[in-house]
This record gives sequence, C-alpha cells and structure tokens, in this order.
Amino acid sequence: MTRTARASYPRAAMKDRSENRTGLDPSMRKNGAGQHNWGSMQDERDLELSATVDEESELEQGPAGAEEPEEVVDDLKHRADPPAQSNQNLEEGDLEGARKFRKNALHKKDLDLSAIARTSVAASTSPPSSSSVRPSDTTRLI
Repeated sequence: MTRTARASYPRAAMKDRSENRTGLDPSMRKNGAGQHNWGSMQDERDLELSATVDEESELEQGPAGAEEPEEVVDDLKHRADPPAQSNQNLEEGDLEGARKFRKNALHKKDLDLSAIARTSVAASTSPPSSSSVRPSDTTRLI
C-alpha cells in the first residue's frame, strides 16, 4: 500500500483489508441454481434430455445437403481413374538409369523438374522391391 493519508488511519486500513480487491460485489447472485452456479440435478436432467432429442432429430435428418449414398457410389465409379504405373512393372535397368539421372540432375545447367518428378519411382523405398527381400524372410512369414 502506498503511503497516503488514508493509509495512516487504522480504521481505513481495516476496512480496505476486508473489501474485495477486484471491485466485484460478493453479494451479487449469478441467477444459477445449486452451489457454485453449477445448476441443480433437475436442470442437468432437462439439459441431457433436450440434448438427446436434438441428437435424434439430427440423425433422422442426416447431414445437410447430403445425397443418397448409392448415387455417390455410382458417381465415384464413373470418375475412377486407371491405376498409375507401379515400380513393379519397371525393370532393374530402368530403375538404375533413373537413379543415375536423379543423382546428376542438379549438376546440369538447365534443371527439368518434370523429369525429376517422373523418375521419383527410382527413389521410392516403400514398398521394398522383391529383389531386396531375402528368401529366409518370406519363409518365416508363412
């Protein structure tokens, strides 16, 4: 407390000690039921009941703007693209050439990013190629 004229009077100091420092009146009610404004058990039951009614009505209506699931499946069948070429169809020589190209691509004067992207299958390590799997590993799996 600063050294003011009020601070020198004991009665004023006692009153200041007992008042709330936040400035809020502790006698103000929050208009809530139960202790600590948590609400009563009756209120809790009513809130839970209204929440289940709301949830059931939302489930009956379905998501907003949703179409029939069958139409979506049919639509997806028409949009299906053919599967991309996998690295299993490439020969080891092609993969080795692509690895060499990627290794030396940054040393060239004209950098072709699309060519580097086309050779990304050579840098892929997932799933492992069949040549890197040892026969002893496959016999243990069976």
